[in-house]
Amino acid sequence: NEKKVVFISFSGKSYSDNPKAISEKLYEMYPRAEIVWLFNNPKGKEKIVPNYVRCVKAHSLRSLKELATAKVWVDNICKPVYVYKNKKQTYIQTWHGDRGFKKILYDSTFVSPGYKIIESKICDLAISGSKYGDMQYRSAFKYDGEILRKGYPRNDILVHNNKDVANMIKKSLGIKKTTKILLYAPTLRRKVSGKDSRQDIGKIDLIEVLDVLQKKTSKQWICLTRAHSAVKGLSGIPNNENFLDVSWYEDMNELLLISDMLITDYSSSAGDFALLERPIILFQNDRKEYIEKDRTFYFDIDNSPFLVAMNQVQLITIIKNMNMDSIRKNCRDILEFYGTNETGQSSEYVVN
Repeated sequence: NEKKVVFISFSGKSYSDNPKAISEKLYEMYPRAEIVWLFNNPKGKEKIVPNYVRCVKAHSLRSLKELATAKVWVDNICKPVYVYKNKKQTYIQTWHGDRGFKKILYDSTFVSPGYKIIESKICDLAISGSKYGDMQYRSAFKYDGEILRKGYPRNDILVHNNKDVANMIKKSLGIKKTTKILLYAPTLRRKVSGKDSRQDIGKIDLIEVLDVLQKKTSKQWICLTRAHSAVKGLSGIPNNENFLDVSWYEDMNELLLISDMLITDYSSSAGDFALLERPIILFQNDRKEYIEKDRTFYFDIDNSPFLVAMNQVQLITIIKNMNMDSIRKNCRDILEFYGTNETGQSSEYVVN
């Protein structure tokens, strides 16, 4: 079917990320396209996706039929090794971390000897938002095909930075326009990934962080907390009205858009958030343990432009010393460090 495009994001968990941005732009530009999404819970997703989307159970015989009869596939995770792609079909791989710290796929020091992905054989186009992202495709995927270097589709919303869109998202979450937002979004830990237990936030005192921010700015702040999609949730979050768990929220980049400050640890969201020229702090009090048990990094974080706190005292000191001129420069330095090439029209380039 020349008009059919099959999308999937994070192995069927959500309607989000680069596939979502491309899907919505595809409908805007070519409304006659047949848009199919694969979800783990298609019935549940029917309530949140646009009515032009056909939802199908992921990892099912039906999903294989949809893939087999579609002209184009769009994915942000590697396809299962059993998938077969016809030469007349086109597979677009967007990935989900153009500016991540962590070594991935074939580059990972934790990869098993028999590890295998098929992207280098079946992928027709990769999507990149930076020279750094290009490097990952060549190295981690062992991919030598075409790369579209026009930015990350999910980041178009950050490049445009539309206040009306941001206010609509705030309203949907019950947040006032004037309220300042701190987003706390740690990445996953291997020991709780995919398990029925929550990830402990450790020794970060978010109540103190909010208190310092309010005194520094003389404005009301709240904290949005978001767990990685592979983790059930976060434990150790203060239980009061100034904290809102948004781990359920489908689209991370919409949360980045409305946030005035980001605290993460090893998440690629830090490289995206820099597009907004707002404060980013990496809280890495468990870095040694993380390197030993979870992931190693592509570069020395201490020799990068990122603001890093190794404990609560350093975190508070960084916040107290912040000024917006230095923050804007810091964000520009981060984007330059990665060789970022965001255009704000990436979704349109992919659709074309």
